[in-house]
Amino acid sequence: MRPTRKLLLKLLPAAGYLVIKLIGATQRTRVLNLPAVRRVFASPRRGCAIFAFWHNRLMMIPYVYRRLFGMKDIVTLISSSMDGEYFVRALKLFRPFVIRGSSTRGGSEAFRALVRRIREGMDCIITPDGPRGPRYRVQPGIVALARLTRVPIIPVSYWSSRSRTLRTWDGFFVTLPFGRTTYVFGEPAYCPANASESEMEALSLTLAEALHAATRRAREALPRPGGVRSPTL
Repeated sequence: MRPTRKLLLKLLPAAGYLVIKLIGATQRTRVLNLPAVRRVFASPRRGCAIFAFWHNRLMMIPYVYRRLFGMKDIVTLISSSMDGEYFVRALKLFRPFVIRGSSTRGGSEAFRALVRRIREGMDCIITPDGPRGPRYRVQPGIVALARLTRVPIIPVSYWSSRSRTLRTWDGFFVTLPFGRTTYVFGEPAYCPANASESEMEALSLTLAEALHAATRRAREALPRPGGVRSPTL
């Protein structure tokens, strides 16, 4: 590895982590439907969940998860590519357990590792349209994960009053400082252990609709200029 790449691998993740923390600290934040998540955590059946969000909402989800749920154990899946290494090093600063793999490299092994960690009681955060898309299309892995672990999928999205959308394949959503951000959790969705292929496909479509609905609700819930300020976390 070139010295420049080594230096960037040390500096960029730490810088990204600090930037996200600073942005989060300047936000006026509102969270909708949080009791739905609390009920899952309090359930005697299994107190963990698979949190699903579009790839373009990756920036602030680890931050808000830690703000809301503290140091609860969490696992995530990141691509084995070199580009994924930057995400891995930044995410580890938020203390998730990172598993490397994708549909093309180490996919089956990574999937089994996710199942094991969730069965041990870890929450999972995952982008069902990642790591390379197509954008807003739920891949079958997340539903299969829910079926094997008997853990609910909880859709989550957000919108910020100060933001930029990058010209990337996913339209990456960059939250800027000193704005208002609304996070929306959807209702938990379970996949039966004996679900058929058609039922799993239907759940994938339902999840996509729930994620779009959460994004719309987050945008609509932001106060208009001059309106009432949202409460902070």
